[in-house]
Amino acid sequence: MKHKLRNNNGFTLIELMVAMGILAMVMALASIVFRVSINAHRTALANAEIMQKVRAITDQLNADFKGLNKDSEIFMVWVARPVAPGGRTDNDSDGYERFDRVVFFADGDFQSHGASPTIRGNTARICYMLAKKPSPVPGQPPIKVDAQKAEQRILARNQHIMTDDPTLADFLDPNNFTGSQWREWNNRYEYDKLSLEQWKRIPFDSKKNILSVITGIKFDVPTVAEDFWGCSIDPADPDSIHMLLCEGVAEFKIQSWYDAQQRWIPEVDPDRDGTLADTDFIMAPSGNALDLEAVPGVLYPYPPHGGVLIRNISYPRDQVDKAHFNEIPGLGRALKFTFT
Repeated sequence: MKHKLRNNNGFTLIELMVAMGILAMVMALASIVFRVSINAHRTALANAEIMQKVRAITDQLNADFKGLNKDSEIFMVWVARPVAPGGRTDNDSDGYERFDRVVFFADGDFQSHGASPTIRGNTARICYMLAKKPSPVPGQPPIKVDAQKAEQRILARNQHIMTDDPTLADFLDPNNFTGSQWREWNNRYEYDKLSLEQWKRIPFDSKKNILSVITGIKFDVPTVAEDFWGCSIDPADPDSIHMLLCEGVAEFKIQSWYDAQQRWIPEVDPDRDGTLADTDFIMAPSGNALDLEAVPGVLYPYPPHGGVLIRNISYPRDQVDKAHFNEIPGLGRALKFTFT
């Protein structure tokens, strides 16, 4: 039997089609592997960035609260706002976002960030809160936190060093401030030419304006317009960048351990039953929503002006003092900070 041998070195059409099919399968599998690798790399980078932010915030909080001065004032306010429909994930499923804030004095080794020459001191007034942002429209009020996109919010740390340096300008004179001067004092300046004792002796009419401006929350009945309250940060503005602690913080929640009820307070919906019957926040007159104007808080110490305002919790005002610090609702022996 004779066999006819093929002596050409090419491929038949069928062989070529089979080879192309195999190549397409290999490339498809390779693209999947490549895509998975890219996604895994991106996830790893995102997680690393998140952990870096968490470490930066927690390190700063730990350093500041390690030096907490219990002989001076602490003002903590808890703010809850409804989660916008179709907005960010409601992590605790209570229907609200938390924009809490705290003002306190701490002892340590503090120095200014933007002032020249550098200002140094052993005591500072510190405020943590989510910041407003300047309006893109000239002449319009700053954009409030709840009107900002969650991923674009900024956690602010506003530090004012207490100093008696005679070379520094005497800036704080609440009796003669204009609204713009209030904003400039709070957002631009990094010092107060006051001692702790002088701070505690500030008259109440001035103190209610000061605390409203620092925290962005109405304290009693201030005479300063709301447009000038709170931290306002523009990342492109060198005069406000010293307050920027971390970008991309959508929610900032502060709670304290309350021994009397063996739980963290305050909560919007403590028993997670979907109602506000047991809320620690102030209810609106309608009875079916939170009051967005009246917010719970604690001002320490009493006397002269201290007290605790938390729904369904009654605490003697005359025990808002250093001797009872660990029992005070809202302060207590442990604080928990949640930021997402």
